[in-house]
Amino acid sequence: MPDTPLGDIDVVILAGGQGTRLKSLFPDRPKVLVPINGVPFLRHYLNWLRGFGARRVILSLGHMAGMVQDYVRSETWPGMEIETFVETSPLGTGGAVRAVMPLVRSETVLVANGDSLVRADLGGFVAFHRRKRARLSMLLARVDQVGQSGLVETDAGEAVVSFVEKPADRAVGGHINAGLYLMQREAVAEIPGEGPVSIERDVFPRFCGRGFFALKGGFSFIDIGTPDSYRRASEFFRGQTL
Repeated sequence: MPDTPLGDIDVVILAGGQGTRLKSLFPDRPKVLVPINGVPFLRHYLNWLRGFGARRVILSLGHMAGMVQDYVRSETWPGMEIETFVETSPLGTGGAVRAVMPLVRSETVLVANGDSLVRADLGGFVAFHRRKRARLSMLLARVDQVGQSGLVETDAGEAVVSFVEKPADRAVGGHINAGLYLMQREAVAEIPGEGPVSIERDVFPRFCGRGFFALKGGFSFIDIGTPDSYRRASEFFRGQTL
């Protein structure tokens, strides 16, 4: 695997959500721009992607899109080309991926949730996706308590077989969706073309048994989507040069 595993893979960051749960802390900005140790979360994320050779990033925006566009224009991003797509009505995570594809140039696209980050080796993830000849791959993070997350179950060959949405016992441990996916263009083409679509609820289940694999790991994982998880993000990034 080359030192720049994302050099020929475009990245789509899903950053169009309302950020409802964070509004009590940041009513005046989108989630992707909330400050972590004085630096917007988006800057942390893009610096991290640059470390794996990312060259093209498309931001899929909705809520407060203009503020994100202004921020991108006001900064410099050496070695990276950043484009933005703004949805005119809520498309959901799956609908946003479908809609942004005319801007994507690569056959494989890395799709990333814009409110979480997993400290994983993306070179290893790309190698896994190619080794499996996958149509769709996801990263799974191991957590001690699933909380509000759903569990993802795989078979001995690392194929995704089922999703357990919000188990009854929230204290149980397991592997959860870490918010990073590699998708082939032909797989994206199967996303329904009408109305809002959730990639988690409406797209992933239909790929079980059809070239859908998951890479598990003990990755450090942070989700900034709630006040509690946002407060933990400061420690997650402290001392890190991302």
